[in-house]
Parts: sequence; C-alpha cells; structure tokens
Amino acid sequence: MSSWLEEAEMEYRADLDDAWYSVRVAAEENGDVLRVKFCGFSEEYDKVVRVSELKSKRDIHNLSERFRPMSVQVQDSDCSKVSVGDIVCASFAFREDDVRFYDALVDGVENHAHARKEGGEEECLCNFFLIWMHGPNAENLTSTTVENICQVQSCDSSPNVKPKRSFLQFANQDTRCAKRSVSKICSSEDRIGSHSDSSILDMDFGGGGNEYVILLENLDKGSSPSMIAEFIQRATSVSPEVYIFPNISSEKSTRGVLSLGSKKEFQKLTDFLDSPKHIIMSSGGRPWVIVEKMTRHNPLRASTGIQSQRTLQNMSFGSSKGIKVVHVGTEEHKMAKLLKDLFVEFFNHQKRLHEKLDLDVENILQLHQAL
Repeated sequence: MSSWLEEAEMEYRADLDDAWYSVRVAAEENGDVLRVKFCGFSEEYDKVVRVSELKSKRDIHNLSERFRPMSVQVQDSDCSKVSVGDIVCASFAFREDDVRFYDALVDGVENHAHARKEGGEEECLCNFFLIWMHGPNAENLTSTTVENICQVQSCDSSPNVKPKRSFLQFANQDTRCAKRSVSKICSSEDRIGSHSDSSILDMDFGGGGNEYVILLENLDKGSSPSMIAEFIQRATSVSPEVYIFPNISSEKSTRGVLSLGSKKEFQKLTDFLDSPKHIIMSSGGRPWVIVEKMTRHNPLRASTGIQSQRTLQNMSFGSSKGIKVVHVGTEEHKMAKLLKDLFVEFFNHQKRLHEKLDLDVENILQLHQAL
C-alpha cells in the first residue's frame, strides 16, 4: 500500500448523496482553486471550488462544515467508549457492494457479555440503537453492531489520532489520502436522504404552543429528556418539554432545552433553577447552568439530532433519582458552586473566542474583496 493511503486525516460530506468520504484537498492555480479528490474514485468525481465563489462568511462556513478529521473505527474491546448521546459515523449498506457512511445519534446501548473468537480475539455482541441524522434512514431509529460504527473526531482528538487541522490549513496544501471502503457517489436523482447545512432545521422548540425556552449547559453526557422532565415535575410541578442536543464523543457534557407554554410556569421554573439558595446537580456531579432564556420573539432553532421525550418513549435510561438539589451551607454546595463558576468562566471564554473568530473571518473577507 502506498504511504499516502496510510496517512488519512480528512473526510468530506458529499453534496450529491450527503454521505461521508475519504478525501484529499489540493490547492491549484496559485491557491485560487481548491480541488477535493475522493479517494478511490476517478477525477470525474472531483469537486472543484473557486475561491472567488466564496462571497461571504456563510459560504466559507458552509464549505468548511463539510470537512472533518477521519473518523476512527470502534474496536470490539473499546465498545464501552460509545455512549448514549454520542454522534457517530455509521455505515449503511444499500447492497453488499454499496456501503456509505452517515452520522447518527446513539440513542441507546444494549450491553452483552463479549465472546472470544478462535485465537482468543475479543468479539463484541452489544447492540447500539441509532437515530440517523441524514441519509436514507434520516430520523429513523435502527439497531446496529460495533463493526458498523466509527467515532467522530473533534479538535481534541485522542492520543492515537492526529489532531484536527482547520479547513484553511488543508486548503493551502495537498493533504494525503486514506483508503476507505465506500461506494460510488450517487447522482442527485438517486439521492434518498439529506439535511441542510449543519443539520439545522427551520423549527421552533415546543411547536406552535410553547413560547418560552430555557437553554441549559453542563448536563451529564447520556442524560435523557424523560429523566430531566421527571425531576423538574417532582420538584416544581411544572412539566416542560425537554430536548437534549447531540454531542461528539470527545465532549464530556451536553446541553438541553426546556420549553414551556406559559409565562407563569416559565418564571416558576427559572426561579427554581436560578435560586441562590441551591444548585441543581446531575448524577455525575455536574451543576446545571442556565446560559440563555428566550421567548418566541427570539426563537431557538433545533438540530435534526436532538432527543426529545417522544423519541425515547420506548427506551429506558435510568431514573431522575440521580439528579439532586444541594443547598447553601453544605459541603456539596461549596463544591457545586466552585464547579459552576469554573464552567461559567469557560463558557464565557469560549463565547469571546467565537466573537473573535467571527471578526477575524469578516476582516479576511473584506480584505479579499478589496483585492
């Protein structure tokens, strides 16, 4: 095997069928043209992007969102690393010789004792329940096994995976390509499932009746909407609709939304969550943090991968007993306050970095347009 086939770092979500493919990117014509080469395919499948076609910050964002580091195949012995709430890249077989890769949300895990193959090799017998985020099974719940699952890599990749480089870094050099078992890219007429940029739907939380939403951060990874809804109902008699966002495997916490239909319930729940007399702690020891409150006049948009109470009706992931209220004056509250302040500091720092990135991108675009 050639060395350039062994140094994979990038995969690309194709425009035509929305599946992920191994690629390398070449800068041509003094950097004015980017050529995306699909590994294992002829040049006729190359995607050519002219820098002059990227008119705005949104155009650059839309393109860069289609690139990421190569996902890593989950080994049988590492199946425990796949948790509820993870976003994974999973294979889907249209037929025996036509396998493509799409993102999915891990909605549940059915653990089984592992077996041993001849020679002593470990064999995972667990089942993983996935809600597909795009592709032919978009928004459907299916089950699969570990050999069909890859872990999506973030900027903070594991020690065995090369760290993610930005799309602009890749655009300035001819990166090397990885071998991956994929099918031919289908035409637009054959396209079965798709989703819009960044999986964003034009959808308001709570449907037509709920006008108030609370955005929570620092929830336990693997939290279920039903567990959170049960805790809130027991503590306040308020029954919000609860949504949990998907997260990538490297994130240790997740975020969610509480959606309510009346101002009275909204105020009651806000007062409970924001009370200076106590802090809400998850079963994993993470303090809940409200980062935003909004009304229908400032709607929050939903990702295709969100979990709601409805999607989890037929599956059980534990009890709300793990969530608790810790009160001022206790040692638990002191620790919770410390952890909460630490997260708020991190969140605000991250927000400032996003603002700086937006400003830098805007300046680069203005400079490019002036040339």
